[in-house]
This record gives sequence, C-alpha cells and structure tokens, in this order.
Amino acid sequence: MENTLLSTELILVNTPPDYGHPRWTERLLEQLMDNLKYDTLRVINDIEFGGVYDKLRIFDIGKENKQYIYLDLDIVIHDNINHLLRKNFTLLHAWWRDPFHTPLNSSVMSWQGDYSHIYDKFAEDPDYYMVKYNKGIDEYIYKEIDYYVYDKVCDSYNWPSDREVGEYPITLYNQAKDMIWKQEYMPYE
Repeated sequence: MENTLLSTELILVNTPPDYGHPRWTERLLEQLMDNLKYDTLRVINDIEFGGVYDKLRIFDIGKENKQYIYLDLDIVIHDNINHLLRKNFTLLHAWWRDPFHTPLNSSVMSWQGDYSHIYDKFAEDPDYYMVKYNKGIDEYIYKEIDYYVYDKVCDSYNWPSDREVGEYPITLYNQAKDMIWKQEYMPYE
C-alpha cells in the first residue's frame, strides 16, 4: 500500500536511558537509505512520560494530512519496507508472544492523518494508564484503541520464526538491543 499522494514522514523516538545516543538514529537511517521513501524525519529526543510510553507522543506530533511511519530503533532493516505504509492505523501482530500478553507489537506503526486521540487519551491521566498497562503501550493500544495489524512482515532475533533471520524485510531485537551491534551486517561496531 505504497503512498504516492501524501508526503511521508518518518518518526523515531531516541530517548534516554536505553537510547538517546545519535548512533541509534544514524544506524537505522543508513539502513533505510534504499529501503524507505520518506520526505521528512522527526526524532523525539526528550522525555515526557518515560520509557516506552514516550512512543505515544508520535501521535501528538504526527497529525497533519501526511503519511506517517514509526520505527523502533532496535530493529534491523534488510529490504524495502515501502509496502508497510498504511492509511489506517496499523501495527505488528506479535506472533511470538504468549497468550497472556498482548498480541500486538508497536515496533512498526503506520497511519495517515490525525490519530492524536491515541496520545490524548493517554495524556489525560498518564499515571493511571502506566499503572493499568504496566507491560507498555502495546497493551494500552490492544485494550483501548482501534487498530489494524500487518501480515507477518518481520522476524525476531529472540524467538524462532518460520524463516531464517533476515529473510523478512525487518528483524526485531526487542529485549536484545545491544546484540544489534554484534551482527555481521551492521555498519557500526
């Protein structure tokens, strides 16, 4: 569902303590050079809520009449991902997770236009939602927000897949972000 009419904005969140160093965005942007067409880039570097909850801020800044795509920094891009641009709010199906957790993963999200209600609802009472959804924003989205999911478009470094690591266009490194720097196909050491 490649977008040809609206300008495309890539949004990244690079907040401390787990991230915050420019090498995280530089690494991902290098991988995207031939694998995603986008017109503008925004990077959230400051902390408002802390932890993964700052990812919800993408919906507060990404609400113009544009195509948006958000990518976590702890992923590796192997191939073209323009097909992941979506009109309706779409995120990953977490095929690897146990049933007691949420079936969603927010490492890749795409939408067009204004989905600021996702942020606004959370921002009304962030302390309440951070306690209620202490597993993170995936659980918040699963229980509070309407969404669509991608078909299986990624593999995971941590969990067995139906393919070899790297055969999907994206590999997730959730909970193993430091392993990214140890892989042979990485531009940095």
